[in-house]
Amino acid sequence: MEVKKLKECCTIIAGQSPESKYYNSNGDGLPFFQGKADFGELYPSIRVYCSQPTKIAEKDDILLSVRAPVGPTNLAPCKVCIGRGLTAIRPSEVLLTRYVLLFFRYFEAQLASKGTGTTFKAITQDVVKNLEIPIPPLPEQERIVARIEELFSQLDAGVETLKKTKAQLAVYRQAVLKEAFEDCIDSVTMGSVATMIDPQPSHRTPPEFENGIPYIGIGDIDYTGKTIRFKDARKVNPAVYEEHLQRYTLREGDFVMGKIGTIGKPFRLPLPQNYTLSANVILIQPDAEKINPEYLFWQFSSPLITEQLMAGKNETSQPAFGIQKARLLRIKMCSPKDQDRIVYSIREKISVCENIEQTVTLSLQQAEAMRQSILKDAFEGRL
Repeated sequence: MEVKKLKECCTIIAGQSPESKYYNSNGDGLPFFQGKADFGELYPSIRVYCSQPTKIAEKDDILLSVRAPVGPTNLAPCKVCIGRGLTAIRPSEVLLTRYVLLFFRYFEAQLASKGTGTTFKAITQDVVKNLEIPIPPLPEQERIVARIEELFSQLDAGVETLKKTKAQLAVYRQAVLKEAFEDCIDSVTMGSVATMIDPQPSHRTPPEFENGIPYIGIGDIDYTGKTIRFKDARKVNPAVYEEHLQRYTLREGDFVMGKIGTIGKPFRLPLPQNYTLSANVILIQPDAEKINPEYLFWQFSSPLITEQLMAGKNETSQPAFGIQKARLLRIKMCSPKDQDRIVYSIREKISVCENIEQTVTLSLQQAEAMRQSILKDAFEGRL
């Protein structure tokens, strides 16, 4: 089979970002895509326009992300302006656009490995131009594309069912939590049953410190895996850790809520305390003599609190919920015995839900692996 470099069989257009003064959201000019941020499954979503475009891609040109991250692809939905995070690829008459798009999706991981840079990975135009692509006759390209899309269609049907199951489990989880507290009549303020702390003054972000202590914010939390991504977190001077110890000491049952951007979404903190907390979270320390810490956590995860958080957030470009408002959140109360009973019931039901969720998540991962396997077979002559 003939193999050519991309520059020999495609027109390649390197993106270039116009001055920001030419950006707008009112439809003046061409749709503008800076990078992968707006990519969808096949076509990107249009949010920004540019009245003075520099580099232009035509309808159905392949848009390749060449920086942070390297490799993802979409098709241009119409004539568009492209920024420096993208390269447009226009196949010649010897190639089907869909064939080239699928080839790039097969080659995505290998292309990403070619990225260089310390702050973020990127590939040069020379890398793109010198990529080699197999070029079978057009009828064979059509057959390969048709077969891939047939198999993808079957796979997508199963994936859609799995996603619906996952959505239904999320609804079920919230129903369980809402129902659990319905018989609790009394209520108190959050501040009366828990100490609430701003771990770090919002006006002061400690500078990064090599080999320092992890500085954990809401973005460092993996809710699915129930872990904190310590390795990737910002590191700060150990002196910040010492300062935190003067203000609070973490205890079993403590949890945090997001107060800026992602509001609420409680997460129970792991011990030992070998990290610090950032300014975008509120630390909640339940008073075990007044309330079962797990009872408070589950209620904080329920619609009873979520609705209060959404009603009380600041209507700004960056949604926020201050600590004073958090202290006034209403918590439903019942006897210690009933709290223990409610916790036990929630554990049982949520455990079943989480087991199913894990199975669904694994199946989705396997579906993605199968998608890559189909592409591999197709472009290595086994499909």
